Amino acid sequence: MEILDQNLNVQEQHHEDHELQFHGDGAQYFGIVALNVLFTVLSLGLYYPWAKTTYRKYLWNESELNDSRFTFNGTGKEVFKGFLLVYLVVAIFYLSPFLVQMTGNFTLLPIIYGIVFLLMIAVLPLAIYGSFRYRISRTSWRGIYFDFDGNYKDFAGIFYLNAFFTIITFGIFSAWMRTRIMKYLLSHTTLGQNRLDFHGDGATLFGINLIGGILMYPTLFMYIPIWMKDRFNFTINNLTIEDQEKRRAFHSTLQSGEAWKTLMVNGLLLIVTLGLAFPWTVIRKMRMYFDNIVIPHDFDLDELSQADSSYSNATGDEIGDFLDIGIDF
Repeated sequence: MEILDQNLNVQEQHHEDHELQFHGDGAQYFGIVALNVLFTVLSLGLYYPWAKTTYRKYLWNESELNDSRFTFNGTGKEVFKGFLLVYLVVAIFYLSPFLVQMTGNFTLLPIIYGIVFLLMIAVLPLAIYGSFRYRISRTSWRGIYFDFDGNYKDFAGIFYLNAFFTIITFGIFSAWMRTRIMKYLLSHTTLGQNRLDFHGDGATLFGINLIGGILMYPTLFMYIPIWMKDRFNFTINNLTIEDQEKRRAFHSTLQSGEAWKTLMVNGLLLIVTLGLAFPWTVIRKMRMYFDNIVIPHDFDLDELSQADSSYSNATGDEIGDFLDIGIDF
C-alpha cells in the first residue's frame, strides 16, 4: 500500500508539472518558407532579414507554456542593420582580388585576407554573445520579456581564454569551453524576477561526445540521433530557474527511441525530397524537443512580473547566422 501511495504521488506530481508544447504545422511552415524564399530571390537577397524574422515569429508563436504562446518581438529592420555590416565584410573579402588586379599591387591581397581573417576571429565572441542576447531579450511570454544582464567584456575574456586551451589541447578542451559559455549566458538570463542557471560540467559533456564520436562511424552514422538526444538531455537536466525562495530544476523526458525515429525519418525525408521537406523536419524536431521539456510544478508562473529592459541590436545575431554559429542543445 505504501509503495502504491508513493507511485500515485509521483504520477500526481508529474501531472501537475508545467509542460512546454509545440503546435507548428509542416504544411503551413512550408508555405511561409516558400513565400519568403521567393521574396528573397526577387529582392536579390535584401529581403532576407524580414524572411528570417518571419520564420522566428511563426516558430516562437507556435511554442506554448501553460496555454500561453511565446512571442518573438524582433523586427526585420533590426536584423537588416546587422545584415548590412556582415555583407559589407563579405563584399570586401570577395571583391579584394578584383581591386588588387585593378591596382596591380598583388602584395596587398594576402594583407587584405589576413585582416579579414583576424576580423572574423575577433567577431566570434560577438557573434555568440550578440546572437544569444538579441534572441533572448526579444522573446516574451504573457507580455513578460526575457532579459539578459551579461557584460560583453567578461564574456569575451571567458571565450578567448577557453579558446586558447581548446587550441593547445587540439580540441579536447572544447567540452569545457562549451559548458562555461553556456554557464555564463544562461546564468545572466532572467524571466521576470527569476534567474536561469546552468550546472553542467565539461567532463560529462566530454564523455558524451567521446562515446558519440566513437560509435558514429561503426554504426554508419545511425548513432547520431542518440548522441543528439544525450546532448539535449545534458543541457535540459542541468538547467534551473531560481526565484528569491527556491531553485527548481528542469527535466527532459526525451528517450532514445523517440529521438532516433524522429531524426532518422527527418534525414530520409530530406534525401528523398531533395531538401524540399526541410520545413516539415524543422517542425518535427521542434515538437520532439519542446514536448519533452518539463518545468517543475511548484514554479508559480502567475507570479512573474515584467522585465525592466529589452535589447534590439541584432548585429551580433546576424554575424552569428552568417558564421553558422548556433546556440543550440
